[in-house]
Amino acid sequence: ARLPAPCFQRNAPLRSPPRGRKGRGPAKGPEGRGIWMDINRRNFLKGALVTGAAAAAAVALPACSPAASSDASDAKSSSKGGETTGAKHTWEVAPEPIADIAETQDFDVVVVGAGLAGINATEAAARNGAKTVVIERNTTFSVRGVDVGHIGSKHHKSNGFDLDPRVAARFLHQASHQTTNYDLIYVWASRSGEVFDYIEDLGSKNGMSMVPALSGTAKYGNWSTLSDRWRVYPDAVSFVRGGETYDMRDDGQPVNVTLGELVYNSAVDNGAEFVFEARAEQLVGDAASGITGVVATTKDGKHVQYNAKKGVILATGDIGGNQEMVDAFCPISNRSDSNCYAPAGFNNGDGLLMGMWAGAAMSKSEAAPMIHQFTLDTLEFNLTSFIMSWLAVNANGERYGAEMPFEPMLTNARMNTPGNVAWSIFDSDYETYIMQQQPERYDRFTDGLDAVMEKWLGNGKLIKADTLDDLAKQLDIPADTFKATVERYNSMAEAGEDVDFDVPAQWLAPVKTAPFYATKNVCSTLTIPFGLHVNADSQVLTAEDEPIPGLFAIGNVQGDFFGKDYPVHCPGVSHGRCVTFGQLVGEACAKDTTI
Repeated sequence: ARLPAPCFQRNAPLRSPPRGRKGRGPAKGPEGRGIWMDINRRNFLKGALVTGAAAAAAVALPACSPAASSDASDAKSSSKGGETTGAKHTWEVAPEPIADIAETQDFDVVVVGAGLAGINATEAAARNGAKTVVIERNTTFSVRGVDVGHIGSKHHKSNGFDLDPRVAARFLHQASHQTTNYDLIYVWASRSGEVFDYIEDLGSKNGMSMVPALSGTAKYGNWSTLSDRWRVYPDAVSFVRGGETYDMRDDGQPVNVTLGELVYNSAVDNGAEFVFEARAEQLVGDAASGITGVVATTKDGKHVQYNAKKGVILATGDIGGNQEMVDAFCPISNRSDSNCYAPAGFNNGDGLLMGMWAGAAMSKSEAAPMIHQFTLDTLEFNLTSFIMSWLAVNANGERYGAEMPFEPMLTNARMNTPGNVAWSIFDSDYETYIMQQQPERYDRFTDGLDAVMEKWLGNGKLIKADTLDDLAKQLDIPADTFKATVERYNSMAEAGEDVDFDVPAQWLAPVKTAPFYATKNVCSTLTIPFGLHVNADSQVLTAEDEPIPGLFAIGNVQGDFFGKDYPVHCPGVSHGRCVTFGQLVGEACAKDTTI
């Protein structure tokens, strides 16, 4: 790969790299390895992560930060772009236009953000002949995760999966209680197949393969035949260069970095320019006259205006790093245990700010937090509720929701428990229930499990007891209530019907045989998709639903795609829409058309 591997080593000394060659990313450091240090998966899972401001340079997962404070006043005082006046939020108060422009550069397409959506838009625009530049605050592109969701590709059809796009769009639309834009969702559902055919072909020419998704979010077996509430389709894929079987590469990088490298390199080969360590500050123009460029502050502190003849594509990510926006649009995520996905100090809602200052409207649907049942230090333990369905109890010893590993259902319920704390309970027959729940992936979930359990018993993350009374005592929950909960749960498991929360019989795991175990139910905010109001062409709209000439939003700054919740009926759809809309919008801008 042309990009160096990022560093995850805690407190490692990081150097600011020399400014990269145009279109080639950061310059390499000693011995051609770049400024990063290598780390293997084992050390990564031990939590050896770079921390502090330097973590923003990591390509993939940064160190988890604790759940943020809900005090919005600090966020308002620190948010960029003007003082907050009275009860108004930052996005409601446009700053004065930047006047001291040191330099002006002309392009056809200007992309703001080099995440998965941004680099795909860049690649498509440049490949279709547009002079394209990317403005990115980080020192390189930023890609995370494992799964990428799509439907209708040759790959899926050859493997017997051919889902009607109307079905996929309906599931996603209904998950928002129909508050989102069905036509926008249908673009992903109906056109992602052709986009991924292109990506697969590009990958095959560069030593990369598309394989069934590797993470635990992707479900197999009979998940696609369950009731609508729990149905999950095998739409997600992963991109690999070797025989990867888990969500990390041998160099400690998330699997999706492989996809990022592929698209980034193709963008560079097609002439795209990347300006790293530059922050987009304001759009040039307004909703009435159209958007014709972006003003950015570069690494040396100068204000540079990047003019866009054909369009500006915002791909600035979610709002999870902006506390004022979290408090206003998604306060429930303040109760998660960490903010684990975007680099610290990034994903600050910059696209939402710039768009609204220029007259754009925010999404008509609510924020849709992606909160999953893990933290970075629990990834090595596959018995967590992120993967399996175990009896879950709150601080009162009571069951509080359906335990299905259907993100983010269980995390939503946990964040509304007394004291915001809960546990998963299982007994010594856990291997029987792993086989029952996950027969297609049993070996993966049990490989090395004994050693991990022994380790977790030693560090207190796994609690073991010979009796339910003792387990309740260790958890500091009422023993009588807890035992009654277990008894009721066991009786429903034996009857094969969960009359309380409707967990299917296959995922009920009785707690009968000593010794008994408990792990704390944890959860992390990955992203909080919430952005600008758009139409099905991903054109940014005003509050009156009028397109703003020259302005587009993709990725997590694209509003109206997710609403209220992040469903996993089609796993990987968040990354999948980044790739799909990135490619489609980038090509449309280059060709002066719409998608």
